[in-house]
Amino acid sequence: MALHHDKVVSGGERLTPQIRITKPKEEQQQQQENEPQTLQVLEMRSDDNQAFALLVWLLLTLSAFFTAFIILSWSWFTALIAVLAGFVVFRHLTLKWERPLPPHNDSSSRSQRKASTTNPPVPDTSLLPAVYFLYVLGSGGHSAEMIDTVTQQFRGQSNQHRRYVITSGDSSSQGMAERLEARIRDAFSGSDPSKAGTRDIFRIRRARDVHQPLLTAPFTCLASAAHAVGAITREPTSRSEKRYGRQFKYPHVIVTNGPASGFIVSLVAHFLKVFYLVPRNRLKIVYIESWARSRTLSLTGKLFLWTGIADKFCVQHETLARMTGAEYMGRVGIRPPAVPGGR
Repeated sequence: MALHHDKVVSGGERLTPQIRITKPKEEQQQQQENEPQTLQVLEMRSDDNQAFALLVWLLLTLSAFFTAFIILSWSWFTALIAVLAGFVVFRHLTLKWERPLPPHNDSSSRSQRKASTTNPPVPDTSLLPAVYFLYVLGSGGHSAEMIDTVTQQFRGQSNQHRRYVITSGDSSSQGMAERLEARIRDAFSGSDPSKAGTRDIFRIRRARDVHQPLLTAPFTCLASAAHAVGAITREPTSRSEKRYGRQFKYPHVIVTNGPASGFIVSLVAHFLKVFYLVPRNRLKIVYIESWARSRTLSLTGKLFLWTGIADKFCVQHETLARMTGAEYMGRVGIRPPAVPGGR
């Protein structure tokens, strides 16, 4: 399987989503199954100092509130809760007000975005000291759409790190990420290997197992959130603070498209921003609704819309954009169909 460049643009090379298969399908599948893992797989560990410090802080805060509930009168305890809730709401609204206004979904802007979906614009970030993306992969179709989104938007840059967050037991998503990164590595192996950037995988606890009782789901969601803290705060091994400073300490952008784990990771990131625990220019959340959703939002999409934690809330159908007021981005989650004649 050979991957070819679409064209060279200023600041980097675009990775075309078109793939040329040069081997029979059966031989290709066998080769993919025998490919060794090329990505470093990280997990929550006991020496994640910042992650565990945040968890200890949370436990101490809960303990303090429990103690206050026992010691203080009901009126004082209610006042304390009101102050904390007021602070959280104020910070949440402040973060929302700091975001740029989304473009209007009028006919002219929709037609411009529709015309650009075959060659979507990619900002030139090659001159920045660091570019750090965190992609949350779900399972099955969610992961396939996210991989296609990365493929279409990819730009080869030596200053870029990509982290793929997967849930425990999701070998399918891990394989998709590994095959994509193998294609990226092969695409730049002959010209400038550094433009492939660096990458890794971080495995977190599933928010809810299949057929798991709803009564125990809150506990597994908390465990998943604890792992999400590690995924957000653990710096990449290939981008150590000793060499790169704190440029790769936190992701710049978190991208998700529908899995429940994506909402948990994003909610954790939002609370880190609410309590001033990360720089204000990090952990920007981008939610892209699945292409399969043309008239109604998914449950995860509704949670993002109701909570307002996403810095960008995008849909891929004009009808859904008009119904929800979300930003219409055109088709970014699947590869566009081939045009007859190559035009």
